[in-house]
Amino acid sequence: MFASTLAGRYAQGINNPTLAAQAWSGAFFRRTSDMELYHRASAANLEIGDLEMVARMAKMVAPGQRPPKAVLTLAIEALGQGRYQDTMRLLDGQKFSPSLSQFASHLRAYALVGQGQSQKAIELAAQPTGIVELDEAALMSRAILLARAKRLQEAVTLFERARTLGQESPAGLRFYSQLLLATGEKDKAEALLVPLAGRSSVKGSSFDAPLANLRAGEPAHVALNAQDFAAIGMLTLVEAMADSRPPTETSDLLFLLAYFNPRSNEVAAALGQHLATHGYDELAEPYLQRVSADSPDFVAARTELAWLIYGRDPNRALQEARSLATKYPKSFAAMTLLADMLAANRLDSEAEATYHQLIKWAEEAKWSPVEIWPLYFGRGGARERLGRWPEALADLRLAKAAAPNQPNVLNYLGYALADRGENLDEAVTMLRNAMRLRPGSGAILDSYGWALFKSGRLEEAATILERAAGLAPNLAEVADHLGDVYWHTGRPEEARLEWQRALSLNPTEEQTKALETKLANGLPPDPNRAADAAILAQTKSN
Repeated sequence: MFASTLAGRYAQGINNPTLAAQAWSGAFFRRTSDMELYHRASAANLEIGDLEMVARMAKMVAPGQRPPKAVLTLAIEALGQGRYQDTMRLLDGQKFSPSLSQFASHLRAYALVGQGQSQKAIELAAQPTGIVELDEAALMSRAILLARAKRLQEAVTLFERARTLGQESPAGLRFYSQLLLATGEKDKAEALLVPLAGRSSVKGSSFDAPLANLRAGEPAHVALNAQDFAAIGMLTLVEAMADSRPPTETSDLLFLLAYFNPRSNEVAAALGQHLATHGYDELAEPYLQRVSADSPDFVAARTELAWLIYGRDPNRALQEARSLATKYPKSFAAMTLLADMLAANRLDSEAEATYHQLIKWAEEAKWSPVEIWPLYFGRGGARERLGRWPEALADLRLAKAAAPNQPNVLNYLGYALADRGENLDEAVTMLRNAMRLRPGSGAILDSYGWALFKSGRLEEAATILERAAGLAPNLAEVADHLGDVYWHTGRPEEARLEWQRALSLNPTEEQTKALETKLANGLPPDPNRAADAAILAQTKSN
């Protein structure tokens, strides 16, 4: 038992939640009377989404010993199994935090619906909590309860109110569009979907199919089964509460919904994207894989999945992007993923052509520059790497005009100008602004330091590049630049150490050749730089 406890602490120390959950669970099953072990094991399994284990352990301890989320696990398990009375019994008398209390209230409401008590369910869900953001978060879920009770116009009214408050649950908005269609308001449904579908954001892809189906004359689909109704309703609640709650609590609630309805594409997509956004890549991947090809969320889920794969296998990620674009050649999101993945794999000719086609589509659709700037940025980057600098500069300036405070745009354009020795004052200003917007970025600090170096401000450049090396110790380019600055400030030994370090950091083939030349021969004096010119003049006079 000591070994399992030690393993649990070690796993937590190295940030391995899966190993921690296994270790704490093993320790608890060896001593089921130890409540400290139980709480550690329950929390660890909740963190990785193993709700089956959370439920199993909760059933082994006295009800009063169960933490709130373990109680919710048992209650939602009962709801999913149609044991509605057990759901009510498990939740009765429990004390929860305000957000968990709102979640529990809606679980009760859907349990009441399951017992044929729709009016009581609607009344329960409408009870105010006294906390404005929680009451507003419940609007879409309440609307779905009303739709379940066939009170469609009242449901429409609540959805309208949720929309005015900026609630953007994709599943909720898709349900709303179907509700409008069911009430004979096809034009209003189309007006809702048009600005959401087909835009440059990945989220927009989840509205493409509903809009296409509506325009094809397909009938409304609001007659969902009880479990799907509850999953979508509860999902809208969790997503609406997300902005005011810690990301870990949102993960926990989404895990609960995935346990309740493992077949729900909407829940799997939301959970996978949430986990990926917050750095839980290994946990995210199975949920993104779970989203079926007939789901409106499929393109968005596969886009997120492709980027997760890219971190460990760029070629496979590119294959995923090609496959998605082949299957959905008219999907803006799928084609944008392909362009971005081509650029990331430095297949710049093909990337440039794909960006060009996307920009043509967007301009023909009269999208605003604010919507198109990522495409200009992508095409500009590809053109710059292809040596088509005048065209690249035009694209990058279009991107900057549309997104003047976007750090990536400022960084790329500023560095490209500085590296060519063009508009150095403008480049330094741009990169200083990028650094202020994202002060923790070693790559941006590197660009800023390089611009200072190109401007002849060598001591400032050395200071900034040393900071960049501390923030990004594994970037070969940062070490390479720092070595150049050291060389030009009369510190050849330190320069060679940095160049040697850069060689150990997986530089490109081109960088490797340049570094090997520097290590062998050093750098020649630059007659355009004042310090080097003085050294060169002194050498000649001797």
